[in-house]
Amino acid sequence: MATRATAAGVLVIAALVAWVTVTVPVAARVLQVSVGISMLYVAWLAWSGSRVMRAAFAIGRSGAATPTGLARDLPIVSLVVPARNEEAVVAGAVRSVTAQRYARPDGVPACELLVVDDASTDGTAERAADAASGASGVDVRRRDAGSGARTKGAVLAFATPFLRGEVIGVLDADASLDPAFLERAMRAWGRDPGAAALQVARRPRNAGVSWLTRAQATEQLMDMASQCGRWTNDGTAELRGNGMFVRHADLEAVGGWSEHALTEDLELSTRLSSSGRHVALAPEVAVEEEAVETLGALWRQRLRWAEGSLRRLLEHGPGLLAGSQPLARKADFLAFAGEFLVPPLFVTTIIASLVTIPLPRPADWTVPLSLVIAYGLGVFVLALGGLWATGERGLRLVGRAGEGALFLSHWLLVVPMALVRIAFGPGPGGFVQTPRFTGEGR
Repeated sequence: MATRATAAGVLVIAALVAWVTVTVPVAARVLQVSVGISMLYVAWLAWSGSRVMRAAFAIGRSGAATPTGLARDLPIVSLVVPARNEEAVVAGAVRSVTAQRYARPDGVPACELLVVDDASTDGTAERAADAASGASGVDVRRRDAGSGARTKGAVLAFATPFLRGEVIGVLDADASLDPAFLERAMRAWGRDPGAAALQVARRPRNAGVSWLTRAQATEQLMDMASQCGRWTNDGTAELRGNGMFVRHADLEAVGGWSEHALTEDLELSTRLSSSGRHVALAPEVAVEEEAVETLGALWRQRLRWAEGSLRRLLEHGPGLLAGSQPLARKADFLAFAGEFLVPPLFVTTIIASLVTIPLPRPADWTVPLSLVIAYGLGVFVLALGGLWATGERGLRLVGRAGEGALFLSHWLLVVPMALVRIAFGPGPGGFVQTPRFTGEGR
């Protein structure tokens, strides 16, 4: 109820700010100056984040991080694949894990895999078991319908008691890994051994299918630049679900997985930050996944992401800001949360401007215009940083960054819709099946 009221309050405040800024010139200038200042912070994140990415890629190219296949000084890792009705792709994920070269000097594997068949009505469990045939350290367990919340967090909470690893890693059912993936990820963690969790890069393997999937690949690079910038500046970098790792002890210390969060990765990230812990990034290590290929699937996916992110900000944000975290970390969190204010402000300033048309004094249309320009420039600069770090240059760099900025404009509609759902909808939902397009995930 408190979250619902807070979301409604945000909408009301956005409407009031919109009315004042489109009708009072001084208020409009104050808002525009504030947006301009936030743009400087975004540019700083893009610059610092791209440098972190470039440095990580350089380590890989230098041969300094050449995989050995041994995990002598590395932790035992328990990988979990939550899977509901994923028979089309789960076998590929299982084979990727069983092909990992990550073992002790005596040849004993230093990783295990648990596939959780979450009340599937297809052949998910059978396909996973067949793919794991003859491999050691692989278990397939079924979570029956009605045994808990219909969320990924609930599946992970179900799986945790069965895991023996010092580190818990989470993979989506469509994940595809290089055989050296685990070793590379754990060695990358060594650059920040005090981190409680690690997020690797996510790379759409079907990026070449269409403009939509290519734009999602650019979005992933943009997000990595932003997260690396937040990480290197002691901000509140976040986990991203597929390819995330967390130390078992730290997970237990902050209360385990939330069974009711729509986005368990973001919710856990905020709880880790609130407890004084932080997330590290490994931009040079990638898990391949599927990007959605239709606009309908994209809308449903992004609406769930936005609602989950907003709910955790509303529920856990005040605790983080009231805690004993360094001022820089609180400032980073506030700046990040502020990004979610631009979309509702944009929509409400448009509505307020339209309302003023019959009035004697017309609205200041530069307010919504400046908001959309600032938002577009922000994601454009972040996309430039992520793409530049991978070696893109010249017109191709500018073109792909512009393509990414255009694509990211959908958040200007998704976020306000998510706020409306939180304030006036039936409550948080649960599992939403993501369509699969590339069969076995190869």
